[in-house]
Amino acid sequence: MKQLLFGTAGAPLSSKKKGSIEGIKRVREIGLDCMELEFVRGVRMKEETAANVRQTAEEENVALSVHAPYYINLNSAEAEKIEASIERIYQSARIGALCGASSIVFHPAYYQGQSSEKVMEKVTGLLEALTSRLTDEGIDVVLRPETTGKATQFGSLEETLMMASAIE
Repeated sequence: MKQLLFGTAGAPLSSKKKGSIEGIKRVREIGLDCMELEFVRGVRMKEETAANVRQTAEEENVALSVHAPYYINLNSAEAEKIEASIERIYQSARIGALCGASSIVFHPAYYQGQSSEKVMEKVTGLLEALTSRLTDEGIDVVLRPETTGKATQFGSLEETLMMASAIE
């Protein structure tokens, strides 16, 4: 049975020490069930740390998700920015999976003067390819595009629902 879990985005401010491991312990202490690992400024966690995060999350029975870096634009006019965006999502997924996270949340793109339909086509194609790569490499996470609050960002509720159904 699936449950509705409540948690924090990042380690709670009331944690005694900084870091994901202490955050997980604090989440459990205050009676919450999950925590989002904030990779919003880059994926800097080492594999060894990720293994320790996973162990702590399992011991504390705290579910984890990841928020990928904000610096993602799968609709950039510059190919190198698209490649860097894909790599940021990939690294978030790779390290997130090592941590035991099941979901990778991210803001996918900006309109850049293009129609929703055109951006949707480009973004879903890239996400389908990335999903295949993750599956091929045994990285067992779900990519979860997130709605945005900016008018310039692709990702309204309707667009996000369409994107999610297109890449499942």
